[in-house]
Order: sequence, then C-alpha cells, then structure tokens
Amino acid sequence: MRLQNLFLLGGSLRPIWRCLLSLALAFLASSLAGFAYILTGGARGVSPGVNAPYGTLDLLMLLAFLGAFKIMTRVIEHKPLGVIGLAFHPCWVNELCLGLGIGVIMIVSVGGAEALLGLARFAPSTFAARSELAYGGGLLLILSISATNEELIFRGYPFQKLVQSLGPPGAVALSSACFGLVHLGNPHHTWISTVNTMLVGIPFSIAYLRTRSLWMPVGMHFTWNYVQGFVLGLPVSGLALSPSVLQAQVHGAAWLTGSAYGPEGGLISTAVFVGAGICLFLSPRIRISERMKELVFGPSLAAVKDAPVHILPGAESGQDGPT
Repeated sequence: MRLQNLFLLGGSLRPIWRCLLSLALAFLASSLAGFAYILTGGARGVSPGVNAPYGTLDLLMLLAFLGAFKIMTRVIEHKPLGVIGLAFHPCWVNELCLGLGIGVIMIVSVGGAEALLGLARFAPSTFAARSELAYGGGLLLILSISATNEELIFRGYPFQKLVQSLGPPGAVALSSACFGLVHLGNPHHTWISTVNTMLVGIPFSIAYLRTRSLWMPVGMHFTWNYVQGFVLGLPVSGLALSPSVLQAQVHGAAWLTGSAYGPEGGLISTAVFVGAGICLFLSPRIRISERMKELVFGPSLAAVKDAPVHILPGAESGQDGPT
C-alpha cells in the first residue's frame, strides 16, 4: 500500500484519521479552556457537579468542543456544524423530549426495583424548599451541559468517524469501552460500575444511530443523572449531590445496588441498560428525520424512503467508506 493511501481515501483524509484529529483538536481546545479557567481563579473550592464555578468550566469545555468540531466539519467535511448531531431540524424537540422520558423511565425503574425489593428506602428530604429549588435549578443547567459535553465526545464527531471506519458494531464497542474507562477516576468505582458504564454507552449510541442526532442521547444522559442525584438522592457515578428532593437509604448488597458509587455500580442497572438497548434497537417509532438523513447521508440516500440508515456502515458520505 502506498503511504498516501494509508492517509487518504478518494482524495480526502480517511475517517479514522479524522476521528483521531478531531480528538486531538478537542483535547487541545479543552486544555486551553481549562487553563483559562484556572487563570481566572475558578478552580478554587470546586466540587464536581455542585458548584457554579464548575458549571462555568463545563460551559467553557462545551464551547471548546464545538469550536474543535466546527473546524473539522467546515475545513474537512465542508458541511455545517449541525452534521455532528445538534442541528435544529424539525424533529429535534420531539427527539429531545423522548430522550428525557427514556432517561426518567430507566432511572425510576432502577429506583423502583430497589424499593420493591427492600434494598432501598426513599423519604422526603428535610431541606428547605427554597434551597432545594435554587440548587435544583443550578444543577439542571450544570448537568445538561455536562451531558452534552460527554455525548459530543463519545457519540459526536469522533464516534461518527469511527462508524465510517469500523462500522456501527465496532464503533459502539470501542466508544462504549472508552466511556467506561474514563470513569475509572470516579470515587468508589468497582469492576461492575466500569462494565455498567460501558453498557450504558450502548443505548446512548443506538439512540444516535437510529436518529443521527444527539438530542435523544443527550436527553437520556441528562435525566438519568438529574433524577438519580437530585430527585432520588442517590450518588451519581460516585458523587453525592445534596440537597435532593428525596433522601435515599440503601441497604442492599453493593453488587446489586452499587452502594456508594450509585445505581451504575449494581446489577439492577445492568438489566435496565440491556433492556433499554434492546428496546431502542427494535423500536419502529425511532427514525431519522428527513433533514438529518439529507445532512448526514446526502440527497441520494435521503431520497430513498425507509432506508435502514441506522445499520449502514460507512454511508455517511458519498466518498468515504470503511478503512
């Protein structure tokens, strides 16, 4: 193979190199954002997911990721930024609301199962309503930005280039594995929590592949975290959020409930993640919008009615195929 063919396909950069380049740009941009954040003194006295300064850092990271992917889509793809999955197409609100609802069903299923099995008890919080409302509003903003950031990295542009390179199964497996491994730095993690975090990446990825939009996985990701931490009072990936609407007392075995790590560390969540993935994969109601079909796949495929675009490897562009 000629050296040129290693990097180029049809005269343009191969998808796998686009993936790696986008990750490098995102890392550089986020590092600059973090450096600017530290220079302004924002790193003092910050607890992840709780303090307003941490929300500022999340916002800076969001702008950094969007800037990095804007360079990729404009310079290399010659497409608008919306192609990464955040286009405001006619169905974006419906997809976001569906994702929000699915996330709520997932975490309530876990909490409900723990309560019914006698593994946890949920009681009303003793915090003042005003403090809960203020905290909940701030946390809503912080966790929504945080969920968007993680989806941009793990289901956004880099993942989409992996789909072109490895096909959907390989891309989902690699992206979900990385999603689980980056959470090894969270407190109280276990091997079950790591496997479960990998598993939850699968329904998130399927939600993207079925719609070619990030609105549904962002909604799922956000409400899973928000309801888990602020409503049910359970730890979120090892982080305790307080105050909360309910106070949770978990008594069950850690391998079932996740204990100090939260529901993601228990086998009850494993069953919910697997079930969610199967339902999302099989549901006939989850479909790509015509606008996103045209934006991602081009006018030729967009003209094909009922094309099963969620299982087409390497079809995102007219010239790029698997590497």
